[in-house]
Amino acid sequence: MTDAYPVQDLLDRIGAHWPEAACAQSRMAIALIRIGELIRARTDQVLAEFNLTPAAFEVLVTLRAYEPPRQMTPTELYRSALLTSGGMTKVLIELERRGAVERVPNPQDGRSRIVRMTGAGQVLAEQVMDKVGEVDKSHFQALAAGDLDAVHNQVLRLAAVVERARD
Repeated sequence: MTDAYPVQDLLDRIGAHWPEAACAQSRMAIALIRIGELIRARTDQVLAEFNLTPAAFEVLVTLRAYEPPRQMTPTELYRSALLTSGGMTKVLIELERRGAVERVPNPQDGRSRIVRMTGAGQVLAEQVMDKVGEVDKSHFQALAAGDLDAVHNQVLRLAAVVERARD
């Protein structure tokens, strides 16, 4: 990804040679996609240091964000993490093998299990998030604190609109 042309080069070429596609919304979408790709690539490097896949990290983050005992059904997890049920099963097997989660009986449905984060899983999630957070801070250091807050608020508004359109 580091050998990719700067996004501004692409936007300049679109503006010069395809002006009808150079509306502000398309330029913003292209920039957001590139930013997402670059951030994801750098996050993946951190995850590789911990031998985690992006899906496993997402499961850990999702569970860590819940109040103790940090547990969810597999269905809730795969809906939250946007994985297929088969993909979720594979991730859970790996996280369980590592001792990061455990599957316990569901008291409301004896046929199913609940996924619960273990203490080791919480430590792992926090260690990885600390390292990812360091990388994230480096991405945004060019923005002043007030600008970062303003961009954050606008991006969250946009995310809400795009998420609603998905339904």
